[in-house]
Amino acid sequence: MCPLSTLHHLSQADSKSSKGTKAGKGSSSYSSSYSMSYGPPTPPTPKPTRSTLPPTTPPTSAPSPICCNPAYLEKLILINVYNNDVDIFDRDGPAKSAMEWLKGDTCSCGKFCTDLQLIQRYILAVLYYSTGGPNWTSCGDAASDATCEVQSSYGNSEGFNWLTCNSECEWGGTDCRNSGVLNVTDVEKNGLNGNLPPEIAKLSGLVVLALEQNQLKGPIPSSYGDLDKLVVLDFDFNELTGTLFDLRNMERLQQLDLNSNFLLGSIEGLGWDQTMLTFIDLSYNKFTGTIAPEIGDLGGLSESHYMYIPKEANDQMP
Repeated sequence: MCPLSTLHHLSQADSKSSKGTKAGKGSSSYSSSYSMSYGPPTPPTPKPTRSTLPPTTPPTSAPSPICCNPAYLEKLILINVYNNDVDIFDRDGPAKSAMEWLKGDTCSCGKFCTDLQLIQRYILAVLYYSTGGPNWTSCGDAASDATCEVQSSYGNSEGFNWLTCNSECEWGGTDCRNSGVLNVTDVEKNGLNGNLPPEIAKLSGLVVLALEQNQLKGPIPSSYGDLDKLVVLDFDFNELTGTLFDLRNMERLQQLDLNSNFLLGSIEGLGWDQTMLTFIDLSYNKFTGTIAPEIGDLGGLSESHYMYIPKEANDQMP
């Protein structure tokens, strides 16, 4: 490299030789000295074209969560809901339909991926398909990810359509009040038509189960008696048949409303005294026999609370 003094002398000499001559466009003393000192400038390197870029390896997609694996989903539900009844998904019905939905539910695949969420979503899907969900009065349009309104005393009276890409805790008539555990299923007067699925008994966190004023048919599954956290059970104004299940495991039950159905048989020996019942309505059914003596031991049935007994049983009272 030339010393600064050399560059200075060269610049002065060039300036003298160019006196009286009009500089051309772009010429200057700096560019002249630069050329004399270093030679012509190196042309800029052309930008690489697409053809000259080095080959790249396509990015590897992140591994899918295990809940996206159909085999895992089947195993999870079989173990936790059906006690390994391996044929359940081979038979046409709500269980098969709910499993097909769960496998195709892209929102469960990653967004709602815990075992608890998958089990809750599956069981609610069984209830949906068991009771004609697509024909519900409201909140049954699984193809529309929109809000809906439903009559619900304890759950979301304004929520999202069932089986949509929202938390099952936000579907119309549901609610979760304890770390994502489903506590409320309360869908009233909404055109539910069909049988009560036994799978509901696997929702062990339920506090409220209210499906009143619908068109529910068939028996109340005896397994509902295992819902030991249940406080409210309300199935009034339906078309339910069969006998009443054992209540002795329902130690927190406070409200039992089954009026205006077609239930029959005896109401004795069902463990009434093991509950905390303050409200009982069994009227307008076909129960027979006498009033269960242990009902009289329910301290919560005070003057400020109510008990409606079936007329047939009332006629049998001594």
